[in-house]
Amino acid sequence: MYKAARNRPLSEPQRLVIRAISRFRCRAERAFGTLKRDHRMARARYLGAAKVGLQLLLDAMAFNLKKAVRMANT
Repeated sequence: MYKAARNRPLSEPQRLVIRAISRFRCRAERAFGTLKRDHRMARARYLGAAKVGLQLLLDAMAFNLKKAVRMANT
């Protein structure tokens, strides 16, 4: 993402790139925010890459199951 600086506004192509990226980025950032807020993913609970990877996998599965239940109820 490009950022404007003082006395240096973004050019029109840079604005178009930001607009295109933000459509996809908002979906991913919302999912990560939910994982951090609801599943305590701001910090790892375990030591070691394997255990942390398993924690992420299980939390992502729980997130997707909750999302599927919400979608089925609508």
